[in-house]
Amino acid sequence: MIEPTRKHTWAALRPLGRYARSQRSQALVEFAMVSPIFLLVLFTAIDISRLLYTYTAVSSAARDGARTASLAGAIYSDCQIIQEVELVGQGFPVRMDPSSIVGNSDPNNPSGGLQPATAAQIPPNVAYAYIWPAVATAAPADSNCTSSTQRAVSPSVKHVAVEIQYHFTPLLPLVSTFASNIIVKTISVVTTE
Repeated sequence: MIEPTRKHTWAALRPLGRYARSQRSQALVEFAMVSPIFLLVLFTAIDISRLLYTYTAVSSAARDGARTASLAGAIYSDCQIIQEVELVGQGFPVRMDPSSIVGNSDPNNPSGGLQPATAAQIPPNVAYAYIWPAVATAAPADSNCTSSTQRAVSPSVKHVAVEIQYHFTPLLPLVSTFASNIIVKTISVVTTE
């Protein structure tokens, strides 16, 4: 008498098992459809966060470099400025702009042959620092950063500037195809003391 009841119970549960399997299959299909969109949104958010962090770090490095350039101890040398920019810009490879030598032009109003680098000249994931007015006598500026002549600061304006440009490369290949040349650029101008 017990056996027929068991068969009856198993027979009654069989349609429920098919229903549960179809529900799992439906959830798997829904996940397969939604997960690419979710991952796209997630990685885009990560790239935007990286871009904001890059801007903050590059701005801070330019500000500290300009502040160092405005001090009396940096009249005959760019060495302290270069060290400060590299120290504050940790995590980002900061190189000196090849045009950051004596006779260069103001980054806010570039003119002449010695201007800040263009976007095409900056390698991916590298920052170029440009000091104006520079004291370095030849490129590379970090090897020739001292001079016997003082910084050519205009007596009427008394400004020094540090510009940093960083060639940002997104992690997401889809974003890289549409926005491959993202340049994070900041210029900090400080009055000399």
